[in-house]
Amino acid sequence: MARTVNPAAEAERFLGALDEKSLAIDEAIAQAKSGVAHSSFAAYKVFSDAASDFDGFCILIEYRIKKIADDAERAGFEGRLLTARVHAMTRMLKASIELIGAVANQKELPLGAKDVFLRELRSIYNLKNTLSRPPFVGQLPGDTTHDLDLAEKILREIIDKAPALLELTPIDPNEPADP
Repeated sequence: MARTVNPAAEAERFLGALDEKSLAIDEAIAQAKSGVAHSSFAAYKVFSDAASDFDGFCILIEYRIKKIADDAERAGFEGRLLTARVHAMTRMLKASIELIGAVANQKELPLGAKDVFLRELRSIYNLKNTLSRPPFVGQLPGDTTHDLDLAEKILREIIDKAPALLELTPIDPNEPADP
């Protein structure tokens, strides 16, 4: 016998769990910033995983909400999900900016720094683009507008300097390969 699921009850339960995932992101951000500042990337992995879990869970919740028949009830859940996403993504954008700065400020880049740098570059790019489009635009706290401007400046700077920063050099087809 198939189990009948109430989409609204399921969305409510999932939104409660999303709050816990949001708290996990907060804890992971603090640990990642401290770890990266001390050339340790284990805590960064926890942050990266927590952000990915949050994003994936938002997708599941979004699809559950779409199954709610009542328009007003569905709109209420959509508003709650939007608020949770805006809150988490603004914190993740700020953290990504700080993490990329922490990596850039290190005198000697330890093993793993390039990976963190590239992941945070992608994260800044994706968050900036997402938060600059509906339904997020107009929902952002004032300081996030500053962070979006800063993200744009960082992206432009990195793109302008990408070959030097990422050690990308043109390959000379006439040059012999390393043994």
